[in-house]
Amino acid sequence: MTPKELAGDCGLLPNSSHVRTELKRGLTTVLNKLSKDLRLVSDGADLLTSILIRYSELGSVHYECEQHVLKFAFMIRQQKNLAPFEDILRPALELYHHLEGQTVRVFEITCRTEENVTVLTVVRDLESVRQREVGLMVELLRRKFEKELVYDEMNLDHEDLTYQEEIISQMLTSIKLMDIPRNVLALRDEGRVLVFNN
Repeated sequence: MTPKELAGDCGLLPNSSHVRTELKRGLTTVLNKLSKDLRLVSDGADLLTSILIRYSELGSVHYECEQHVLKFAFMIRQQKNLAPFEDILRPALELYHHLEGQTVRVFEITCRTEENVTVLTVVRDLESVRQREVGLMVELLRRKFEKELVYDEMNLDHEDLTYQEEIISQMLTSIKLMDIPRNVLALRDEGRVLVFNN
């Protein structure tokens, strides 16, 4: 018996067209899933990039796949006690949710201090977050911390801003029910938007 015949008898080599067809089908399924996963990650990266382009006041946006949430991080110069501001932001966003008739699964506000920067993070579930809510967060922060808020100057005209808002709305609507298989992080770095996934 030759080695090839022995391997075929042990089930190591496909010895029929049926087995080869099943292997091809399995490989095609794996490749299709991989392609779909890459498209979903790309859609997630596009969404986060669009949010950072439109809202230069945001330091980073993070999609966390385990909880299916978006984390919006704002950076404020100097160490600040943000409790009084949280007392404004939380009711404002809760009122927005109520007026929009939204059921919210995740809504958290946290603060932490790193060296001379205070980071305010708002965590929202992807299913119910809307572009207008992000705009409301940004506007409230800009009004309260106009001089202390860390952001990049973006020179987008009104038409470009409106276009970015429409893109964000469409992307949020299309990917809110998708299961993006990886965490995606977009952050601002000296006028650029960097995107990472893992």
